[in-house]
Amino acid sequence: MTKPRLLFFATEDWFVRSHFLPLVRRARAEGYDVAVLARSSGALAGESGVRVIDAPFARGSMQPWDLARQVAHLRELLARERPDIVHAIALKPSALLALSGYREGGRVLAVTGRGYLGVRRTMWTQVVNQELRSALRRALLQPRTLLLVENKADRDWLSRNGDLDAKTMIMPGAGVNPDAYTPAPEPTAGPIVVGVVARLIWTKGVDLAVAAVHRLRTQGEDIVLRIAGEADPESPEAVSAAEVERWRGLEGVEVLGRMEDVSAFWAGAHIACLPSRGGEGLPRSLLEAAACARPIVTSDAPGCGDFVTDEMGLVTPRENVPALAGALHRLAHDAGARASMGAAARAKVVAAHTEEHAAAVAAEAWRRLMVGA
Repeated sequence: MTKPRLLFFATEDWFVRSHFLPLVRRARAEGYDVAVLARSSGALAGESGVRVIDAPFARGSMQPWDLARQVAHLRELLARERPDIVHAIALKPSALLALSGYREGGRVLAVTGRGYLGVRRTMWTQVVNQELRSALRRALLQPRTLLLVENKADRDWLSRNGDLDAKTMIMPGAGVNPDAYTPAPEPTAGPIVVGVVARLIWTKGVDLAVAAVHRLRTQGEDIVLRIAGEADPESPEAVSAAEVERWRGLEGVEVLGRMEDVSAFWAGAHIACLPSRGGEGLPRSLLEAAACARPIVTSDAPGCGDFVTDEMGLVTPRENVPALAGALHRLAHDAGARASMGAAARAKVVAAHTEEHAAAVAAEAWRRLMVGA
C-alpha cells in the first residue's frame, strides 16, 4: 500500500529542525511519506526518511509582487508533488498555501505568531494584516482545512463570533523535551543574573530588558543582564549592529551571541526575562527557561502573559520599563519565590508543553484530514 504523502512547508529547514523536528518524526512514525519544502541549508541532511525540497521562500518580504511570484512557484511544486496533506508552519507559509488554492489534499495552517505584523500599527501593516486575514479565512472556510495556533489571540484574529472554533486546535507551542533541560541550582555567588534568550529583533523587547537592568543598576542593585541571541538580517525589525554595540558598552550588560547549550546558559542565571512587544505564538525560549526551572518575567503579550501564571513568574504591561524593573527587583530579592516559581514553571512544561504534547496535537489534525479525504 502506498503511504500517504505529508508535506511540511516552511521558509527555512533550520527552523523546522530547531522547533518542529518532533512533528516530522511523528509523521514518519504515523506511516506518512514525509517531505519538507523549505530553503535548504543542510540542517535536515542527516534525518533519515525525510526528503527536503529546496525552495527559496524568503521570510522577510510581504510585498505583493514577491508574494505573487512565490504563490506561482508553490503551485508548481504542489502540482508536481500532489501531497495528501500540506502542513504549513508559520504565518507566511500558511498565507502562501491559502493563496495557492491547493485543494488536492488536506491543509494545516499553523500560525505560530504574527511577528511585527501583530505589533506595528502603520497603514501598510494594517493593509497586509487585512489581506492575510482574508486569505486565511477563505481557506479555513473550505473543507479539509484546519488551523493550528499557539495562543487564543491568533485564533480570535481570524475568527468571527467563533465560526472557526470547530476547525481550530491549540498547540502547546513547539514543545520541548524536559529531559534535555536539566534544572540546575541557581548561582550562589556574584550578582543576580537576568537572562534573555531571543533573536535580536525589535518585537522581542530586548532593549526594554537592557533599559530595566540599567535602571536597577543606577539605583545600586547588584544585577547583570546576559543576552543570548543574534540579529536576524532577514527581519525588517532586526536590531542594528550599532545598537548591539551600544548595549555591549553598558556596564552590567553582556551580549553573548547565539548559545548552543541553552541549559548551561540558564544554569548561570537566576531569572528568565522576555519583555516581548507582541507578535508571538508561544516563545520557545519561555518553554526552555521553564523546563530549566527558572522563574519568568515577561510581558502581557499574547503567548507570553497567558503562559506565565502567578505561580511561575511575573507579568508586566508591554513596553513599561519601570514595571519591568520592579518585577526584576522583586524576584532579585526573593530567593524563595524564585525557587517555587521555577519549580512550578517546570511542572507546567512537563504536564502539558512537551514535544510529545505538540506532536500529538499535530497527529490528530492529520488524522482528521485523512478521515475527511
